[in-house]
Amino acid sequence: MNILITGATGLIGSALAERLLGDKGYSLYCQSRGAAKNATEVRWILMDLVHDSWGAHNLPNIDVIYHFAGQTSTYSARQDQMQDLEANVIGFLRLLMHFKQQDCPPFVVLAGTVTQAGLVESNQIDEKIKDRPITFYDISKLTAEMYLSQFVKEGWIRGCTLRLANVYGGGWVGQQSDRGVIDKIFRKALNGENLTIYGDGICLRDYIYIDDVVSAFLLASKSAENTNGQTYCVGTGLGVTLNDAFYKVASLASSITGNKVQCLKVPSPPGLSPIEFRNTVVDSSAFRKATGWAPLYDLDSGLNTAYR
Repeated sequence: MNILITGATGLIGSALAERLLGDKGYSLYCQSRGAAKNATEVRWILMDLVHDSWGAHNLPNIDVIYHFAGQTSTYSARQDQMQDLEANVIGFLRLLMHFKQQDCPPFVVLAGTVTQAGLVESNQIDEKIKDRPITFYDISKLTAEMYLSQFVKEGWIRGCTLRLANVYGGGWVGQQSDRGVIDKIFRKALNGENLTIYGDGICLRDYIYIDDVVSAFLLASKSAENTNGQTYCVGTGLGVTLNDAFYKVASLASSITGNKVQCLKVPSPPGLSPIEFRNTVVDSSAFRKATGWAPLYDLDSGLNTAYR
């Protein structure tokens, strides 16, 4: 089986590639724009999805594509809507247009985000909630998802979208400032820096450990007969307040270093997107039923596994 991972040097892409490297049943192809990791088991494809041609790389027929490439910042999208559109929609559309030419269409698993739904009345988010995106970033992510859905309906591609909750547990340090918050504050706490909580800190988040995310993507493709053409919300189903999450991180870092750090509440700075004040707990029952997936980690066990 030939597998392609786009955005393979990012948080989830690199973790998925590492998991697949241990399996001899796959030929692995990894796309990135920058310097690739030195792994002899992987063929690296250095290209810009927006401007470069897939045809120049002489790839074999690809069976499964995991698509993580794109830009991930709500604030970068607000500053430059064209760049966000190109990174999250145009590059993906060009990928779909190229690989639909295969005799046997690949199965594409697209990484989405639960924030595509916008601010919802209920804390619980699932696939039944009507999408009302409130950021340019979520508009572009939803547009990419809709392109995939239409390509599936046309019979040109097979695939599904996984809308993810708050992912943590990676060692990758290149994320945008508004992504990977748990990983960032742990590094701050290890350095003895106090942690800052904006506002009252009572907003709920659903934090999902990177290993559970990787398992979800693998099961999505392995269960293609059930997942084809579908969109799923993927999270733990456990809501944790920002307060509790930050204090858990501070406590763990202190137990490792012996240095106490404080969690300080400060007024929210101007310019924060309203999406920051969402309450999100993800109902993944549809995905569990389709694939048999279940998260193995709550926040406590995930933090200890990732960082201790």
